[in-house]
Amino acid sequence: MVDKNSELLAFEGAQGFGAGATGGRGGEVVKVTNLNDSGEGSLRWALEDLDGPRIVVFDVGGQIDLKSQIQINGDVTVAGQTAPGGITVTGGRLRVVESNVIIRGMTLRPGDDPDAQDPDDRDGFSIGKSGSVVENVILDSNSVSWAIDENISTWGSPSNITISNNIIAEALRSSLHSKGDHSMGLLIGDESSNVSVIGNLLVSNEFRNALVKDDSTNIEFINNLIYNYGGEGLVVAGKGDVHAIGNVFIKGQDSGGREAIRFISNTGEASYYVTDNVAEVGGVNTSQIQSDFVFDPATTEVMSSSEVVDWILENAGARFDGEVSEIDQRIIDSVLDNTGAIIDSQKEAGGYGKLEGGTALADSDGDGIPDFYEQVIGSDAKVADANRDADGDGYSNIEDYINGLLDGFSNSGNNGNVTQPDGGDETDLDNGNGNDNTSGAIGTVITVEAEDLDLTDGWATKSLSSASDGKVIQNESGELQSASLAFDGDAGVYSLTVTYFDENDGVSTLAVLVNGEQVATWDWDEELGSALANKSTLTSKVIEGLELKEGDVVTLQGQHDAGEPLRIDTVSLEMTGELDDTDTDTGTDTGNTGDLGDTGDTGDLGDVGDVGAIGTVISVEAEDMVLTDGYVLKNVGGASGGTVIQNETDTVQTASYAFDGDAGVYSLSVNYFDENDGVASLAVLVNGEKVASWDWDANLGSALANNDTKATKLIEGLELSAGDVISLQGLNDGGEPVRVDSIDLEMTNVIDGSGEQAADNGAEWLFIEAESFVFDTSAKRGFEVTDLKAASGGQVLSALGDAEAWTNFDGESGTYDVGIDHFDENDGVSYLEFRVNGEVIDSWHWDADLGDRLANKNTLTRHLVSDVEISAGDEISLVGYGDGGSEPLRIDALEFMPSDTILS
Repeated sequence: MVDKNSELLAFEGAQGFGAGATGGRGGEVVKVTNLNDSGEGSLRWALEDLDGPRIVVFDVGGQIDLKSQIQINGDVTVAGQTAPGGITVTGGRLRVVESNVIIRGMTLRPGDDPDAQDPDDRDGFSIGKSGSVVENVILDSNSVSWAIDENISTWGSPSNITISNNIIAEALRSSLHSKGDHSMGLLIGDESSNVSVIGNLLVSNEFRNALVKDDSTNIEFINNLIYNYGGEGLVVAGKGDVHAIGNVFIKGQDSGGREAIRFISNTGEASYYVTDNVAEVGGVNTSQIQSDFVFDPATTEVMSSSEVVDWILENAGARFDGEVSEIDQRIIDSVLDNTGAIIDSQKEAGGYGKLEGGTALADSDGDGIPDFYEQVIGSDAKVADANRDADGDGYSNIEDYINGLLDGFSNSGNNGNVTQPDGGDETDLDNGNGNDNTSGAIGTVITVEAEDLDLTDGWATKSLSSASDGKVIQNESGELQSASLAFDGDAGVYSLTVTYFDENDGVSTLAVLVNGEQVATWDWDEELGSALANKSTLTSKVIEGLELKEGDVVTLQGQHDAGEPLRIDTVSLEMTGELDDTDTDTGTDTGNTGDLGDTGDTGDLGDVGDVGAIGTVISVEAEDMVLTDGYVLKNVGGASGGTVIQNETDTVQTASYAFDGDAGVYSLSVNYFDENDGVASLAVLVNGEKVASWDWDANLGSALANNDTKATKLIEGLELSAGDVISLQGLNDGGEPVRVDSIDLEMTNVIDGSGEQAADNGAEWLFIEAESFVFDTSAKRGFEVTDLKAASGGQVLSALGDAEAWTNFDGESGTYDVGIDHFDENDGVSYLEFRVNGEVIDSWHWDADLGDRLANKNTLTRHLVSDVEISAGDEISLVGYGDGGSEPLRIDALEFMPSDTILS
C-alpha cells in the first residue's frame, strides 16, 4: 500500500522538472462530448471556461477546428488518449496560462486556414503568460505539427516544465506569418527556467530545434532525435545553463552545413554540460562547456545515444491503441527512409484527411472510466469511484485508467481473462503464473510471454506498445541467443505458434528445438510494409505436430541481422491431439531443415545448457525478486531488462530470491548503478546471515544511471541449496538511490555427500586497487598515486620513468588468473612486468591501439596472466617504466580470480 500523502509523479515514469505536476488529481471528471469550438461539452469549455481541479476525458473523437486560441486554466489533466479514434485540434493553439497542468495524448495541427487564429501567434502548444506565474507543467506523448509560429514554445518566464515523448514536426515555412519564412520547432525563451526536453522526435523544422534564448536557464535537452533540421539544430544563446545529453541529430535534404549543436552566446556567463551526442558541436562559446553538470539535474534516467533512435520511433507521439496516426506514421517513415522535407502547407503532405472518431465505450456509472476498463483496473463499474484507489498504488482509479492507455496496465486489478470491448479475442492479463494448463483437453492453449522464458544473457526486454503485454524480447548481441520453456502441461500433440515482429529492414533467423533437437527454422523475410515494429509487422509462425510431455524443453534460438533485431512477443501451445500409450518419442520429423549458418563460436543449436554443471549461470532480474514496499520499478535504458528496482525511502529495503538451483558453490554477481552523487550501501544475506556489504563509492564519471555507471560486485564461495533465501538489503544516500539491475549466480564447484567442496584449488577471488601497493616515494619519476575518474577507485598508480611497487598477497593459497587493469593510450609505449617473489611471471609492452590519446573508459584495458600459483604472504610486485610524458604507466587494479586449471 502506498502512502497517499507521499509525493507522486504526474504519472509513473514522468521525468524532468515538471514531473511533480499533479494536474487535476482529486478533482471532478469532465467529459468532452462534442467537437464544437465553444459551448458546454466542448474542449474550450473544459479547459478555458471551467476552473479548479479537473480531469478531462473524451466521449468523442475526431477533429476540433478552432477559430481562436484556447487559454488553459490550471489544475487540470487533459487525457487525449481517451478519445475514441483519437482527437486532433486545428486552427489555433492551446496556451497554458496557469500552473499545474498535465497534457497527454493530444494531436495539434494548427494549419494554414486563413479564417482561424492570428497566424503570428498560431503555435501548437504555448506555455506561459507575461506577468503571471506558470509552473509545474508537463506535455507528454502528444503530436504537434503544421504550426505557423512555433510548434511548441515557452514564454513569459514559466518554470518547472517537462516536454517529453512528443512528435514535433513539419512547422510550416512560407505560410501566413508576417515575417515570411517561419518554420520553427521548439522555442525556450523569455527567461524560462527549469525546463526538461526529453525523448522527443523533431522532424523537418527549419529552425529552433530547439532555440534557448533570453537568459533562459537550467535547461535539459536529453535523448531527443532531431532529423532534417534545416538551417539550425539546437542553438543556445544568452546567459543560461544547459545540459545537452544523449541526443541524435540526423541530417536530411534541407539540413545546412552548420554544426548541429551551437553555443552562440559570447557573454562568458553561461555554462554547459555536453556529452554523448551524435552531433557536431560549435559556436563562439564552446569554451564554456564543462566536464560535469552545471546545475542539479532533474532527469536521471538517461539512455545511451545508441538507444535513442529505436526507442523514440517506437514510443514518441500521441498513440491510440498503441498506434500513431497515418500522418505521424508518414513522419516517422520519413526519418527511416530519409525522405523528410520542410513544407509550406499541410496540403503538400496530404492534408488532414478524413478524421473519424470512434464510439465511446459504455460507462454505466458516468465516472469517466468505461465499464470494460473498470474490470481491468479493479474498480467498480456500478459505483462512481474515479477518485478512489482500487489497487492502493497512490494513483486514483481515473489516473490508472487514463495513464494505462499510454503506459500499459498493471495486473493488480484483474485475476483472469477479460474480453476486449469490441468482442474480439480474449486478452490474457498475466498474473505471473506462467503457463497455467490443468485441463488437458484438446483445444487447451498455453500462452507464455517471451519475457517470461528462460533467457540467455544476450536478450533484453524492450517496451513495445504493439506487443501483447507491452513488451518483447530482443537480441542485443551479435551472437546466437536462446529462450527456453520447460513444458509443464499434459502430454499430448501440440501446435506451437511463435508471435514476432518482422520489419522490412533485414533478415533475422530463428530455430525451434525440442529437447535440443531442431524441429523448425526460418528466415524473417516477409515484406509487411513497414520498417517499424508495430501492428503491421506483427506476424506468426505455426509449427504443427509436436509431441510433448511434462519436463520437455522447448527452445527458441535465433540470431539477428544488423538491421532487424529479433523481437519475439509470445509463444503459444495448443493441444491438438492425445498421445498413444506407445508414444515415446518427442519432437517431429520435419525433414532436413538445414543449419542457421555460420554464427561464430557460439555453441551448437541444440545446446540448451547442462543443468547442475559447473559453469551454470542463473540470472534473475531484480524486478522479479520479492520486494518490500519501499522498492519501486524504474525504467533505465542501460539496465539488462530495461528496468531496475529503486529504493524510494530513507530506510533499509529488502529484495529476496528463493534459490531453486542445484546444491553447489556459487559466485554471486550483483549488477547495479553507482553514480557520482552520493554513497548508498548494500548488504547481501543468505538465510538471514550477512555474507557481504559495501558502500557504493566508485567514481565512474557520471551522476546519471547509464552505461557509464554500471557496476558489479562479485561475492565468491557461497554454498547454496534449493530453498535458501538470498536477500539484498539497501540503504539510500540522499543523492544516490539504491538502483539494482539484476543478480547472477554461477556454479563454481559442487558439494560432495559430506557437504564439503569437491575441488582442491583453494583460491578465492580477491580485488586489489593498485594505489594500495607500497612504493618508494623518493624515486625520481617513479610511482605515485594520481586521481583519474575512469579508474575503479578514482585513482591509479602512475609513473613517468622506472618504477617498482609491491604488496604481500593476503588471499588464500591457490592457482589464479590475474587481471591487471591499466590505461593504454595511443601516445607512447610503456612496459610492465608482473612478478611473484621476484620471479618475472609475465611482461608486456603497452602498445595497443585503443583509439584515444586520453586515459579514459576507451583506453582502460586488461592484461590477463593465467594459471599463476600464489601462496598467502607471497610478494606481488609490478616493475616497469613509463614512456616519459607520452605514455605514463597508469595501473588501476589487479583482480585475482580462481583458475580452472589446478597446477601441481
